[in-house]
Amino acid sequence: MAQPIFVTAELKMRSDLPRSEVISAIEAFCLAMQSEAGCLQAVSTYDQTNPQRVILWELYEDRTAIEAHFSMPHTQAFIATEVTELVHVFETQPLTADLAILNSAEFSL
Repeated sequence: MAQPIFVTAELKMRSDLPRSEVISAIEAFCLAMQSEAGCLQAVSTYDQTNPQRVILWELYEDRTAIEAHFSMPHTQAFIATEVTELVHVFETQPLTADLAILNSAEFSL
């Protein structure tokens, strides 16, 4: 693994749609992301104190994988559904010492 990039995205679920339908769409999107070349992990987490808030945590091999993600049909389809709105997104990279953990066979969520 070269220099992996973590992407953290905060989304707001639409309140006028059934929450279960929005969660199903998000979960399907995360599953589809995991099939992308270069996407090592895609996880959705839900805020128990704010039912509209969802955090996507994604791990990509490199910048090329992130750029490819946005051209994928499932990404375009998810965006087009408008079941969520993007509140905030940021990228982080592990410190050099943390790379050994990410490269180990034991790293798994």
